[in-house]
Amino acid sequence: MAQSTSTTPATAAAEILNTLYSASFTTQLMRAFVKLRIADHLAAQPRSATELAEALSAHEGAMASFLDACTAQSLVTPGPDGTYAVTDRGTLLRSGSALASHVLYAAGPGMNRAYEHIADVVRTGQSGGEVAGQHLYEYFGHHLEEGTAFEEVMSETTRDCLDALVTVHDFSGYGRIVDVGGGRGTLLSRVLEAAPKATGVLFDMPHVIEMAKTSLPTFAPAGVVDRIEFAGGSFRESVPSGGDLYTLKSIVVDWSDEEVARLLGRLHDTMAPGTPLLIVDWFRQDSPSNGGTGAGYEAIGSFSAWTLWGGRLRSRGEFERILTTAGFSVDQVTAGFAPCLFPWNLIVARR
Repeated sequence: MAQSTSTTPATAAAEILNTLYSASFTTQLMRAFVKLRIADHLAAQPRSATELAEALSAHEGAMASFLDACTAQSLVTPGPDGTYAVTDRGTLLRSGSALASHVLYAAGPGMNRAYEHIADVVRTGQSGGEVAGQHLYEYFGHHLEEGTAFEEVMSETTRDCLDALVTVHDFSGYGRIVDVGGGRGTLLSRVLEAAPKATGVLFDMPHVIEMAKTSLPTFAPAGVVDRIEFAGGSFRESVPSGGDLYTLKSIVVDWSDEEVARLLGRLHDTMAPGTPLLIVDWFRQDSPSNGGTGAGYEAIGSFSAWTLWGGRLRSRGEFERILTTAGFSVDQVTAGFAPCLFPWNLIVARR
């Protein structure tokens, strides 16, 4: 009698699930690798566990075990003389790199605290941070290592679409441009380069504005920085008045329908009649494809936004409906003006 193989699919599925739930350990291993600056310490030459422990005032035995675990993830490689060298993969996690910033915030306590409450997110509809007692953006304001890393990543993400944005929209005719929730000023500074006669208002949470004052001069031309007014505050309470153009990039995706409606209503009350509002964001497909990698990324991205911030991906039709409900008219929609995993889309609305 032939042996049954009916358990094979179940065994394979279990192995996959084991890998998935074990990923949290690997993620935290990477975060420790970044926080301890292992790639930086090994940049010049290989070093032993003893040497690294001395340099970091660390426990020698724990350091040796940690490096062996990092070897298993191909972050370092051991030599015959007992030293460890950083690999190409590990070098990507040197201090200041984009991936290191991703790891510091994405694997940090703030985001993991939100993820721990996914079941409660489903039950309540709130974000994970709100379930835990503090919205993630407020958390970042009190935990600046994670908050700074998050803003660095958002700046990097924003750069992906800026050259295309200033090509598809003419900014040269505006006098005063207000970027609401503008982070470290990556978008506003590039827009002001394309609009040499304009001034700008960078508006975000006070701790983000303090970051911007320090970081913006490192990547924006001096003549551009001189034309920027820094304004700290919360768009959940008010927005600056007097703009000839208002911009929202990667804002709507982060907030619930109720919060988005309040923000758009606040903007409508503040903006003068005829003033344009530019929204740069991602769209959910109106008719999601059946399966496939793209559909999977979209589903995960949307629920991740809900878990972290209380937001979600919205379709083009949903964007147009929430804008018209708030009293705006939609002048133009340019879908996919900057292709990437989630293509960037531009909506031009008018007060």
